[in-house]
Amino acid sequence: MELDNELNVQAETRQMQKLQMYQKLVIYTLLKFKWSIIGVFVLTIMAGVVFRYFHFKKSHHKYEGSVTLFYTPRASEEVKPLSMNHVLGVFSRQQIFHQLVEEMHLNETQREILKQSIEVKLLRDHNDMFVITGCGESDEYVKQLINTFVAIGIRNYEEYRTAELRNFLESRDRRLRELQENQTALIERIHGLHRKYGIIHPLEEMENVKKIQGEQNAALAELNVKLADARYRFSVAEKNYKVLPVNVIKYRAMLREFIIDQRKASREYEKAKLMFAERNPRFVEAKSAYEAIRNEFEDFKKKNQITDFDENMLLGIDGIISRYQEAEVALQQLEISMKSLQAEITLVKDKEKKLQHMIPEHESVERLLATTNKNVSLLVEEITRVRSNIAHVPNDINVNERLVGTKAFPMFPVKVLALIFIAGIFVSGIYATMVIIYDIVHGKFSGIEEASYHKDFFDTVGIIPQEDAPFSQEQRQIINNEMFYRFILRLKGIRTLFSCSLDGSFLSSVLFDEQFTKAKRNTILIRLIDETDVERICGKMQKIGNFYYSDSGKIGVNYHGEEKGKDAHSIEYFRGFSSGDGKGYGYGYGFAFFPVRNLSVLEPDEISMLYDIVNELKKHYQLIRISREKPFDASCLLVRQLHDICDATLLYIGKRKTPRSVIRRVLKLHDDEHKVYAILTGVTDVEKVISGDYIR
Repeated sequence: MELDNELNVQAETRQMQKLQMYQKLVIYTLLKFKWSIIGVFVLTIMAGVVFRYFHFKKSHHKYEGSVTLFYTPRASEEVKPLSMNHVLGVFSRQQIFHQLVEEMHLNETQREILKQSIEVKLLRDHNDMFVITGCGESDEYVKQLINTFVAIGIRNYEEYRTAELRNFLESRDRRLRELQENQTALIERIHGLHRKYGIIHPLEEMENVKKIQGEQNAALAELNVKLADARYRFSVAEKNYKVLPVNVIKYRAMLREFIIDQRKASREYEKAKLMFAERNPRFVEAKSAYEAIRNEFEDFKKKNQITDFDENMLLGIDGIISRYQEAEVALQQLEISMKSLQAEITLVKDKEKKLQHMIPEHESVERLLATTNKNVSLLVEEITRVRSNIAHVPNDINVNERLVGTKAFPMFPVKVLALIFIAGIFVSGIYATMVIIYDIVHGKFSGIEEASYHKDFFDTVGIIPQEDAPFSQEQRQIINNEMFYRFILRLKGIRTLFSCSLDGSFLSSVLFDEQFTKAKRNTILIRLIDETDVERICGKMQKIGNFYYSDSGKIGVNYHGEEKGKDAHSIEYFRGFSSGDGKGYGYGYGFAFFPVRNLSVLEPDEISMLYDIVNELKKHYQLIRISREKPFDASCLLVRQLHDICDATLLYIGKRKTPRSVIRRVLKLHDDEHKVYAILTGVTDVEKVISGDYIR
């Protein structure tokens, strides 16, 4: 995870470095083409001025005048006033321009430019004011044009607004008539309900019914209590009454007299029994009288079917009968009262049902009637306000001031000058953009200044001045020696170096190779050549392994060892030149030519062979340099392959010879494991070269 984060940080840093490089390159290109950009800007300004001059001469807009109008309509909720944009739209109608042409009798030219001669717009920072501006060839024409246009515009507004309000008023009148008809129908409907149910005020009647029902319920509850008590009393009295035989109750008076007479005769008989003997006439008389009464009493009971009679039955019989009759009468009276109350309750319930059917319909009709009455009132007020608005329409638009004078339209107003200036900036900006894009995409390397922008991607170690540069031979030698010395210092720890020519010629790399030859360093140069050129280039060279070799840069066979011929085709041949300690030749110099099928890309077997050769040569040489016969091509993959094989890459970049597209591809070679160096060719800045400022 830490490795991924580190790689992401490195990628972001590289992108930021590229962005900074291209930003500097853009600034450099702008400075390089600054005079042409300024020239394009000046030419654009001049062209705009000339165009404006001839355009103004041919223009009919030489005088300008304006008039300000106030828009103060009477606002209402029913018909909202026209918005300011709507008013401006009314003043911009085609009909107004037709009327203006007829009233002013304009010629053909004036008709064609009429719409462009008048402008109607809202006054800035004022929502209730707008300005009518007119242009024309003369002062009098502008005055007449604006005054006539204002009069026609106000007249059209009044017609439009009045027609709108009247249409609305007519719709309101129709609505009012509909409401009034509906109002009459609702009133008639209420009267019909009154006639149908015979009730005028149903709500009041319902309140009375509820009140009466409350009283009836209380009376009914009280009567139920009394009736229950009366029924109880009657049941008790009836129970006592029914215990007595009917004939006893009927003949109670006679029975009472018989009992009295019997008791009197019994007392007389008992008295005679005590006082007289059985044969005493008094005793017999008393006994006969007693038996006669008793027999008469028994005959009376038989005659009247009185059985099981007990004289105790006559005790309190009048009270029982009286209580029974009183309870019966009371019960009958209460039952009659109950029936009367129930009849009243039934009548009240019938009235309640009638009211329950009537009240919802009555209330619904009353609500509709109330709503209709309210709508009628509101509509009457609304119609009144609309009529007031119609009367106020002529005062909606007021002219702030009549047009008195005009002013001459300037040939170069600030707006036109600003447009010309903006056009100059725009055109010069487009030109600068095109120049930058073309120079970066299709341009070529510019020299020392541009090399400083690439310092994060490759290290500039020296220059090779062109032949016509104003350098003496001594200065050239000093520059070459200094360049080579600095480059040698940077090669510490580097065993393999890839030399690549980007300046379009092979001369630069050859010149630099001479420095290595003169320095007598323990180095060898491997040149990649095409297989078709082997006979022409290496015809007289000795082949060792997969490449051709020439010692010290000389062509031909120059090995004089004892084992000559035996190991002539083996890389062990180099041991013949070794000092014996395995460190190489010492101060020898050699050429090795490696034939390949294609100078643009190596095949996999060629990469493997070259890699093995380089590793073997490291045993005998301190520095192995690889190059090829032809200059570098932008689409060549060979550079990427050799860059990965070698420890460092040396580029020859030519001023005005190396395309920037090639430079952009070279930037991809930059990484932390392989160094990239550059030598500038064709440099002519004498002072910077001599002072050493090219070293960045």
